[in-house]
Amino acid sequence: MNIYTSVVMLWLCLVLSGCVSIPANPVPVITDETFGNYHEELEPELILITMTPEYHALYTELKPVPMSGELPPRYTTFLSRVESSYGLKRVANWPLPAIDIFCVVFEIKDSNDRKWMVAELAQEPDIETAQIVQSFNSQEQSYNDPYLSLQHGFHSTKTIGTHQWSRGKGTRIAVIDTGMNDTHPDLVSSSEATMNFVDNDQAMFRSDTHGTAVGGVIAAEADNLKGMVGMAPDASLLALKACWHSLEDPSKALCNTLTLAKALNFSILQEVDIINMSLTGPPDPILERLVLKALERDIIVVAAKPAHANEAFPVSIPGTITGAMPGDPSALLSAPGRHVLSTHPNGEYEFFDGSSFSTAHISGLAALLRSLSPGLAPSELLSLLESTANPETGAVDACRAVDVVRRTNDKTAIGSGCG
Repeated sequence: MNIYTSVVMLWLCLVLSGCVSIPANPVPVITDETFGNYHEELEPELILITMTPEYHALYTELKPVPMSGELPPRYTTFLSRVESSYGLKRVANWPLPAIDIFCVVFEIKDSNDRKWMVAELAQEPDIETAQIVQSFNSQEQSYNDPYLSLQHGFHSTKTIGTHQWSRGKGTRIAVIDTGMNDTHPDLVSSSEATMNFVDNDQAMFRSDTHGTAVGGVIAAEADNLKGMVGMAPDASLLALKACWHSLEDPSKALCNTLTLAKALNFSILQEVDIINMSLTGPPDPILERLVLKALERDIIVVAAKPAHANEAFPVSIPGTITGAMPGDPSALLSAPGRHVLSTHPNGEYEFFDGSSFSTAHISGLAALLRSLSPGLAPSELLSLLESTANPETGAVDACRAVDVVRRTNDKTAIGSGCG
């Protein structure tokens, strides 16, 4: 990045709060009329464009671009031309400094025109890319049998014996999901920070079920006389709310391009070790760019395998680790995802089903390995998981994987000790 671009990005970060350190009780800076209204299923009415920092600096003269009030003259001219030519209305703008772009979101009057409009906007000389805003959903299934053996997934992955070597200490995992109850007795110690990219409702954030359950599988506290044990109980969780529970079906969670982009950008800037995305959806250009940037920065990305075999975000992106349910014949890696015990927002515990929880098991295992070997690259970790998994079923084997890393680190190590 040249000096000019560096100055531009620094200004964008300071003015628009696009890159921030995590405060103890973060309060989002609202410059976004779509923020807080995602439950209204706005996606069909929105188009996202990106501008390079150079064009944005040229048009703004390094001045703020609020959602109301006076704007820099060139930026006003740009917006007027786009809005009048295409019948659009600006409803949001914010930077994604992780990939050196500035986003502007427009509302469209007629959703039937979106495909044509995106194609036309992409040809504008001062617009870098244009795309639709899409919907994504968590991969969770209903559960119904509370009498199954507790934490069978934790035991079937042979994780318990690995904790003598690694419990995930020093690793930071971004859980891009719904909110998470960071006051749950089994999540208090592992919760490093929370950020809400959906709305300002902190009570709802802590009442969200899906993210709370995913967090419990990954890093529920161990040896505290309460509940359960996470795969990596000493890891730190960054609970990033980019999804919300459907009002029509509270058992489902939804996300969109905008919220996921913000959460991914934040994760990259925070230099986390692992991003857990227990969700899936259609291929998405800007989200793909962000995931590729994360992988380039040696951030491990673990995502849920969808039920279909079509192209999907983010599992179709090379380098992403896919978490599949046991018994999936097309999966290279699988982990327990049925009747998985985990944390529930009410301070108790429930059983959950879905590849969301297969993904969480693998993220926890990745934390054990990254803690033992901080320099382990995403591609190396993926190869390690595949080479140590059950050759017939693809089931991950924490004992074998941890043992390989331990022996690599210490040539004198003998015996796995985790049975």
